[in-house]
Amino acid sequence: MVKFLLLAALFAAAQSEKTVESGIIVGSVAPPGSLTVSEPLQIVLFSPQYVELWEGDLQKRLDTYWERYKPAFAQNKEFFTEISRMAYLDSIQFVVNRMRRDLREGITAFLQQSSGEGRFEFKNVPFGDYKVIAMGRAGGQELIWQEPVAVKSSVPQFLELKTRIP
Repeated sequence: MVKFLLLAALFAAAQSEKTVESGIIVGSVAPPGSLTVSEPLQIVLFSPQYVELWEGDLQKRLDTYWERYKPAFAQNKEFFTEISRMAYLDSIQFVVNRMRRDLREGITAFLQQSSGEGRFEFKNVPFGDYKVIAMGRAGGQELIWQEPVAVKSSVPQFLELKTRIP
């Protein structure tokens, strides 16, 4: 009788465990024009909580840099693109550092290097809305790409990063 109750309790516990539904993101980075990816890129997958942190931090940095460099922007409008890129890179690095602290060894599920051609894959991604960021060199230029992706099924999500910032 005790064995039966123990087996029933174990079976009930196993049934009540909630399995996290997950999917796969398979992607590649599309360099602009005739440029080619010249080395592996750093690819970051921001989960919903880190997307929110990134967007908030980025806006603060853009506002701060705008106030600090406003006189220089009036004299050289192209300088704004350079400062915007700096804000994006600083904010991405801030969030990646936070992820390293929060996730410790689990960071490997959200941070990786692409292949030499710019291909990447994230496995076991829990359902949700994410942002994929890629940073690196293409054709000798330092570039940043971003794309949102919604993982809503176990069917692999194919993603081509085309949107460059800034």
